[in-house]
Amino acid sequence: MPVELLVCDTCRREGDSPDATPRAGAQLVALMERALADNPDLAAKVRLRPQSCLMSCRRACSVAVRSPERMSYVLGDFPPDDGTVETLVSYLRAYAETANGIVPFKQWPQGVKGRFVTRMPPFADAAADRSKT
Repeated sequence: MPVELLVCDTCRREGDSPDATPRAGAQLVALMERALADNPDLAAKVRLRPQSCLMSCRRACSVAVRSPERMSYVLGDFPPDDGTVETLVSYLRAYAETANGIVPFKQWPQGVKGRFVTRMPPFADAAADRSKT
């Protein structure tokens, strides 16, 4: 199953100038592009998608991790730096290995703890629920 990492490329961190370029979110996109290029095994499993506004402005920089038949997550409050990239790479590896998208807490990298904004059911479940009505 493919995994998508959506990174809000319009995110600004608190205190950033509205005119600052590139924005923090765009910086994180560039860092993740480099990380996936440096990790071809992960790049084969994960598709990076820059996304204009995830509407999580109070928790910038925000990302979403999703896959059609797995739980999906939005995480926020990430600085656009190498530590965040290391955290996301580690979490994406664990997420990609699950059948349902639920990474056991003991496998969470330290950097994701306290950053979850929301969890959503798999897309496939939503489609199945609609077909029952």
